[in-house]
Amino acid sequence: MQTTGGGELDFDVLIIGGGPAGLSAALQLGRSLRSVLVCDNDEPRNGPAAEAHGYLTRDGIPPGELRRLGREEVAKYGGEFRDTKVTDVSRDDDDGFTSTLDSGERVTSRKVVLATGVRDDLPDTDGFEEFWGSGVHHCPYCHGYEVRGEPLGVMVTDQHTVDYAKLIYNLSEDLVVFTDGQDVFDDESRSVFVERGIKIEDEPITALNGSDGELESVSLADGRNVARHALFYPPPMEQHSEIPERLGLEVNQAGLVDATRSQRGIGFTSVEGLFIAGDASSGSPPSIPSAVADGYAVGATVNGELSTEDFEGGWQ
Repeated sequence: MQTTGGGELDFDVLIIGGGPAGLSAALQLGRSLRSVLVCDNDEPRNGPAAEAHGYLTRDGIPPGELRRLGREEVAKYGGEFRDTKVTDVSRDDDDGFTSTLDSGERVTSRKVVLATGVRDDLPDTDGFEEFWGSGVHHCPYCHGYEVRGEPLGVMVTDQHTVDYAKLIYNLSEDLVVFTDGQDVFDDESRSVFVERGIKIEDEPITALNGSDGELESVSLADGRNVARHALFYPPPMEQHSEIPERLGLEVNQAGLVDATRSQRGIGFTSVEGLFIAGDASSGSPPSIPSAVADGYAVGATVNGELSTEDFEGGWQ
């Protein structure tokens, strides 16, 4: 524990969010002999998914199992956990932070790492939320291989998703593009897709149909049902926690907090002593390998700041 003019602090670092980024940061800090508390309220973004893919040596692991193993490793180095939500964070006048937990408990720390992630803003289309993570996917790298060669669909509702659809084209020769009634394609771009055997459905989507988590068809406003085994769509994102905006951090148009890089490291925010890692930031693509790498780098950055402060006598 460290002290300031106001007394003894509870932890060197509070990490808000116990997903891959938060646990990775906690691991590096624990191995650097820092006292760490990880708070997580068990609402992971990839919770609906049965398996996580693309992470070397852990390909296909259930997301919950990956978090469990991560907690075990962090605990080996003294990391502590609270299964709760952090409702408020404030910076103290004499440096450090005071954070309030859902239980009412208050925790003090020298630094705070936000690893709170993002929330996917799903359409209110009937069945969309039901099949999210099983028959509807946002990441072709995470789930594309498992549905390769099947009848696939992709929602293309803006210019960004036009390029995204090209990633799905690689997965199946039976691909349908759904514009959900949006005017996305001009004649030239439409002809490029059609020439490659991709059918474009311009009718609004009214429902997704299937059973036991398996998508079977997409219902359109004109009454037709288009048989599809999986649908891909990268939804808009928003911050999972209200804390970033409450602390005055700006959220960009993509729903992310811009993380700053410097020679001292990554994950800096506009608030001194406050860092951000993982999906909530613009520092890395949204995936487990990227989140782990980002958490590692942010953990090392935070430890670097703590070490400099200790060495130069800023903390006692």
